Amino acid sequence: MDVTVSEREDTAVVSVDGRIDAESAERLDTAISSVLARGGKRVLVNLEKAAYMSSSGLRVLLGKFRALKRVDGEMALCALQPDVYQVFLMAGVHEVFPIYVGLDEILASSEQEKKENESP
Repeated sequence: MDVTVSEREDTAVVSVDGRIDAESAERLDTAISSVLARGGKRVLVNLEKAAYMSSSGLRVLLGKFRALKRVDGEMALCALQPDVYQVFLMAGVHEVFPIYVGLDEILASSEQEKKENESP
């Protein structure tokens, strides 16, 4: 599994390519931890190319979601493949995370919120 982190304005986009299982979940944990370590408070996990997610991957995402909440941060997910979404449904955590259809959808909604907050 490959994990890349890119910045889009004030959001760290963590993109996963491959299987998130017990062996690779640590790489996801490390990537999100590095965002937190440098003061990042907005994380978007792009799962467009994630073919599989085990309970280890879910555990990492839930832990980082809680860590971000403790520092008034936020985490969202996008582009979940049907098999990965099924894991969220079966675990009952699909309502915990904001889940967006695609990367552009969440970034557009973020920009819209910013504009609304800037209005007098």
